[in-house]
Amino acid sequence: NEYKSYLRMGTQFEWPWQYNFPPFFTLQPVQQTKEQQLKSWRSLICSYHQSQRIWEIAASSCLFSNNKINRKLSPAAIRSVMQNLVEEGHGVMNGDRCFVLWYSISDWGSMIHKWAMDNGHSGSVLTLYELHSGDDTADTEFHGMDVWLLQHIIKDLEREGKAELMLGDSPDFSDAGVKFF
Repeated sequence: NEYKSYLRMGTQFEWPWQYNFPPFFTLQPVQQTKEQQLKSWRSLICSYHQSQRIWEIAASSCLFSNNKINRKLSPAAIRSVMQNLVEEGHGVMNGDRCFVLWYSISDWGSMIHKWAMDNGHSGSVLTLYELHSGDDTADTEFHGMDVWLLQHIIKDLEREGKAELMLGDSPDFSDAGVKFF
């Protein structure tokens, strides 16, 4: 298929048919059609970001334009797509940064907590660095996760009583840790 993109990991991403359909790049005026269109955009964004292991989306993302059909979303449409991504639980904003969630915050938290329990880390302290970049997490889906997003997910685990986030003084979370229960 000529619309396949070769990815970093050596796998392929197959573009959905809508990506090559010019009206996909114009928000539709009929509410029901627009809702389906936004759902398709969410699916595309989450699938693409998961396959590429990209944690963040920007208004300048290559996803928002298709040179093959000479179409691109308008800035207003991009804002609507990103707002919908957040409203539907597939995105989290941090200032002007939008993080893509191909799993819910709760599912990410469960995955991280399960990994910690399965690997004997109950009651022990790990740095956030160990979680997002450590050798022990190299085969997990959360390996490489942006540290801001990781601490956001751990805060959710903290609210559930499954972890304690220990923040230091560093704004980049380089001195932050987590204790799992």
